[in-house]
Amino acid sequence: MPSRRLIFRYVVVSLSFVLLYLLLNRPEVILLSRIGFVAWYPAIGLVMALLLGVNPWFALLAGFADVLAGKLIYLQPVISFSNAGALGIACCYGSAAHVLRARLQIDLELRRRQDIVRYVFMSAIAAAAATAFGVGCLIADHSIAWNDARTSAVGWFLGDAIGLVGIAPFLLVHVFPQVRHWLSTGPPPPRLTEAQTMGNTFSLGRLAEGIGQLLAILGALWVIFGTEDRYDHFYLCFIPIIWIAMRQGVRRVVTGLLLLNFGIVIAMQSFPPTAALFTKVAVLMLVLSSVGLFVGSEVSERERLAVDLNDQKTYLGSLIENTPMGIVVLDRQGSVQLANSAFERLFQYGRHELSSIDIANMGITDDETTNSRQLIAEIFSGKGLHTTVRGRRKDGEILNLAVHGVPLLVNGEVRGAYLIYEDVSEEVRAIEIQRQHTESSDRLVRELDLRTKQMTSLNEMGSLLASSGNVAEACAVAAISAQKLFPDGRAGALYLLRSSRDLIEAAVRWGEGNALSPTFPPDACWSLRSGQPHWSGRSGSGVRCQHLAKDSTAESICVPMVAQGNTIGILHLEFASAANLRDEPVPQNFVESHQRLAGSAASQIALSLASLQLRETLREQSIRDPLTRLFNRRFLEESFERELQLAARRKQPVAVLFLDLDHFKKFNDTFGHDAGDMVLQSLAELFRNFFRTSDICCRYGGEEFAIILPEANSQSAAARADVLRSEVRSLRLQYRKQSLQQLTISVGVAAFPEHGATSVQLLKIADQCLYESKARGRDV
Repeated sequence: MPSRRLIFRYVVVSLSFVLLYLLLNRPEVILLSRIGFVAWYPAIGLVMALLLGVNPWFALLAGFADVLAGKLIYLQPVISFSNAGALGIACCYGSAAHVLRARLQIDLELRRRQDIVRYVFMSAIAAAAATAFGVGCLIADHSIAWNDARTSAVGWFLGDAIGLVGIAPFLLVHVFPQVRHWLSTGPPPPRLTEAQTMGNTFSLGRLAEGIGQLLAILGALWVIFGTEDRYDHFYLCFIPIIWIAMRQGVRRVVTGLLLLNFGIVIAMQSFPPTAALFTKVAVLMLVLSSVGLFVGSEVSERERLAVDLNDQKTYLGSLIENTPMGIVVLDRQGSVQLANSAFERLFQYGRHELSSIDIANMGITDDETTNSRQLIAEIFSGKGLHTTVRGRRKDGEILNLAVHGVPLLVNGEVRGAYLIYEDVSEEVRAIEIQRQHTESSDRLVRELDLRTKQMTSLNEMGSLLASSGNVAEACAVAAISAQKLFPDGRAGALYLLRSSRDLIEAAVRWGEGNALSPTFPPDACWSLRSGQPHWSGRSGSGVRCQHLAKDSTAESICVPMVAQGNTIGILHLEFASAANLRDEPVPQNFVESHQRLAGSAASQIALSLASLQLRETLREQSIRDPLTRLFNRRFLEESFERELQLAARRKQPVAVLFLDLDHFKKFNDTFGHDAGDMVLQSLAELFRNFFRTSDICCRYGGEEFAIILPEANSQSAAARADVLRSEVRSLRLQYRKQSLQQLTISVGVAAFPEHGATSVQLLKIADQCLYESKARGRDV
């Protein structure tokens, strides 16, 4: 909602307008000769200024003021066609103001030439429409006759037009900007530019010129109206108006037009013209006002353009001179026409040297062997240039420069070139440092990723090694894992020391492996000699391991596998890198990374193999007899029960032989316990060669043995026992070059399922049979 202060201001403006409108409607102001005939109508200028300068809706107030003036000044009846016509006339000027404000959007202070043209054009149309309304209403009220309509229309149009072009511009330029600001709630209007305030700056010269212009107006009025040849020298009015328009433009000329028009009206009151001269003076006032506006607008427009161009020139000159980038302007021949201080500092050339310097010799190309005139020629061909080059300045230092070049076009023709140089050496160095940092970061990320993958593979290998059941499985896992850990490896092998520790044997090999020996003595490998990883090949010390083929050109590493201070074997890896193809050494980081990874893998493999070997040793000791290396009684009981369950499931027989060496105590007493041990070992060797691999030979205790025969019934088991007795009798043994007596055995046989269903039953029956054999004289 509008504030009370704003409402009050609008009321003040409205009352002021009505009062001023009534004053300007006085007969002595408009020189009313009779109804419909006036010298001018300044009130219309006030109306148009209000509608255009404030709001077109004030047309309603203008219509009311016109009706009020007709009633108070000219005593017209309230109800008449003239009063209705007053509303129509107000609508004509309100519509014109709306078009000028909303559609054409002219500057309300008429500061542009096109605004003056549009204002005069729309005002003429509105005046013509208002004339038609007004004259028509006069005829309807019988104020004038039909035969006076043409003359009245001319007088009406001239009176309104003079007010529109002679009074309204002054009000729009000098009065209504303050009124508009007084009625607004926004910020104050912007300050006028130099072009807009042209001619308003106070100085003694301008004061003298203003006084001269005023005297010229008074002199012209006196010559036209005060001399004996009055009304004969109308052209003299143009002299002061054109003088003012040419010197100060539209802002001063509207004031001159106002003074001159009021002067003409006052002069006509003092020296009344004839009816014919009355119209001529009106035409003079209209033409004079129009010419003054057009000339003043043209001069203001040119001055404004000149000021804008001067401002742009000053701004551009300041920009060129103060910019930190080097700027140079070349003519069509490539000579330097203009260069700023930054350009001189950049290339270290003085201003006096630039006129004689060839820009091509200043090095604006990336390659000094390339003629830089090619780039200049490209600009002269009409193409823009945006590139980064390397240039050499006067002291020989090479600079990295960002060059921006554009052709200078005049009427579509290239007249020169405009080049901007920017020193980007620091940026280029920063970019290079950033690139190196990025490459280093990427390399580090790749190394970390590789390390992560390697650690994952090592962990997987450790998990698989921990799950291996024996040394063979662990070696197979190590071979597969080593190929994953070293994808660039050409071949490899896992060598283990034999229990005798006199020979290294390949437990598993992978890859090409042509140069890998299956076995070799420990002193053939330098890694076993030194206890450290050893490289053989171009990257090593030059000393090659003797177990490698002499024609091998691969880079190879041998890593000793040590667990708990005990050397188990070596991990051997071979690589065929691109460095070998170039006959160059393998990079140091390659050697270090692969040696570190191979050492980690060898440590894990060694620990797993040592654990498995220890576990296998303990298992052997727990299930085998240490003297004969046959299975012991514990293993017999476990295995026999398992074989019985398997035979029951398959519905097959199982036989067991219970053997005892005859008179073994006497043999020990005669030949000694060492000879007895040798006999037991020989007998165990006979058993291993005589029985099948699926048969289980066990030392039951002392000189007693038990043989489990899967898939054998009692008859076949008895037959095998007879053959075995013959084999034992045929043994001829010597101990310390002394022949031993003939050996014999007694055998008891039991079979599943005919003799029993459990291992305890069958062993008991076989033992009973054995005692029966001994009772019948042994060797049966």
